[in-house]
Amino acid sequence: MTTRAAEEPRLKAVRSHWRLGMDWLSPRVLAGLASFSIVVLFGALWWMLRDAPMPRMRADFPPPPQLMAKISGAQDRLRANPQDIGALVDLGTLLFEKGPASYVEAISVLEEARELGALDPKIFYCLGLMYQEEGLYPFALSEYKRFLRHYPEDKEVRLLTAKLYYRLGMLPDALSEYERLKFLNPKDPIIEENLGLSLWGNKHLDRALASFGQLKIYGGDFARRAEFYLGQIALDAGKYQEAADHFALCGAVNAELPGIPVQRVHTGLGMAFQKLGRWEEAKASWETVLKAEPKDSKAQSALREAARRLAAAKKAALKKK
Repeated sequence: MTTRAAEEPRLKAVRSHWRLGMDWLSPRVLAGLASFSIVVLFGALWWMLRDAPMPRMRADFPPPPQLMAKISGAQDRLRANPQDIGALVDLGTLLFEKGPASYVEAISVLEEARELGALDPKIFYCLGLMYQEEGLYPFALSEYKRFLRHYPEDKEVRLLTAKLYYRLGMLPDALSEYERLKFLNPKDPIIEENLGLSLWGNKHLDRALASFGQLKIYGGDFARRAEFYLGQIALDAGKYQEAADHFALCGAVNAELPGIPVQRVHTGLGMAFQKLGRWEEAKASWETVLKAEPKDSKAQSALREAARRLAAAKKAALKKK
């Protein structure tokens, strides 16, 4: 799990930009395959978690045509008074609005403002997003928690906080956040999906199954992803026919499913078919996986095994005639 201590060198590198002087102003087959389900459950759930649209636009940020003029104005104020807290906050938030290429500089400016005593909550919001973008997840989480002390019912930031809890392995905290979000937003499919994934990660399988069942009601991609999750849970439990049925119900299995690459659906199908001894279907599934990931060694091995078993089955059938 990532720790604040482990991130200190990167944090110092990000923050040091401010302290360089005024230059800152310039620019074996089945056994091996079984590990797939474990990876999905304890690692890959991170990328499955849904996000709210972000970053949120704020009315006090100027439109793009005025942005550089506002930045220049804030810089002029700082030349006159390097400890102008208001100018530091303005400059940092404007650099944040300018985009990811300016995040390192923006972080330095906003941290300097905070050291001088600035307490504007938008500092926490902007720093949280930028630290997350820079991969400094524990620091992003700290900033989101500070922001939520001022705006405890902010839906977007609670979603971001919950996802970072999960990313950092703090699964009970993630679940607590999603449960709170579900209570406040009982009909939001993004929250329902994340709640189901968090329940799954915390090994509350009965509740996760119920949540994914609820997710299916929303239809579309939400229902297709619910079928994938249900298929994976069934596969983990050794319910191979049930797993195959769920994976097949992901919709058109050769079509991309937002958030879940098509090869993952076919990997689940291939594993289920192989366990069921349905070698022709298993072979077709592994061939589809390898079209997407030609160098997948586990899929290569599984395909060879399926082809061998299929050939043997056909040969046995011919002998019976």
